Amino acid sequence: MYKKPSAQRGIKQAYENLLDANLRDKVPAWLWAMRSVPPVDSLVRAPTQFSTKGKLEFEAGDNTEKPAHNTTPKARIERQLPKGCVSIRHNKTHLRTRNARPPKIVFPEDELRKDFYENHPFEKYRPRIMMETDGKNNSDWSQISHGTNHVTGENVIRYQYYLMQTAGMSKQEAYAQATSEFYKIRAREEMEAKIAKQEARFYGARSLEKPFSAHQLILEERHIRKGSKVVEQRQEAQRIHGAMSGVDA
Repeated sequence: MYKKPSAQRGIKQAYENLLDANLRDKVPAWLWAMRSVPPVDSLVRAPTQFSTKGKLEFEAGDNTEKPAHNTTPKARIERQLPKGCVSIRHNKTHLRTRNARPPKIVFPEDELRKDFYENHPFEKYRPRIMMETDGKNNSDWSQISHGTNHVTGENVIRYQYYLMQTAGMSKQEAYAQATSEFYKIRAREEMEAKIAKQEARFYGARSLEKPFSAHQLILEERHIRKGSKVVEQRQEAQRIHGAMSGVDA
């Protein structure tokens, strides 16, 4: 693996050589531009390691590398490498050069978040309010409500992490305390919604039905009535037919 030379620089150098050898008489306009603004290098990553295999001057008398075993030479298309350098071919997987990858970003709350949503999978489907009221990023998580009436699973995770950092609790102790307060808030919310629904019904509120749904229900009831009439007529015809066959016998 090596750093490929820039193709733009190669074109410029090739034309400069032609001018020096008097094979070209006129300097083109693009060459003046490339002289004033030289092209950048290639974006390919520079080599991390390479082997010269005794081809440099100071290695001429020291040939330490030997082939591991005799192999039959095969026809290969070799890449043009810089002078004095040859490429390395790794036959084993664990010796191959790994591609550069960005490091994985991990936050301490990720593990707490994973544990919470594994035990409470339906919390991910609850609607959340994404609008910010004041635009401030408050970092005080001494209370699970965090100064708001809308408590989500993220409040439990931040409150648990706050207890682990400030109160010195273990992961299990902080999780138990945070979830217990979370369950109390959820129970209070369900009770308030139930009472509000009962009060609305007491004062005469009715649930609104969509016109399309109501029309579908009317059509469904009409077809049910037609079907029941057809069944009654068939049963009546079968009873009359049975009575007539008994009289003939």
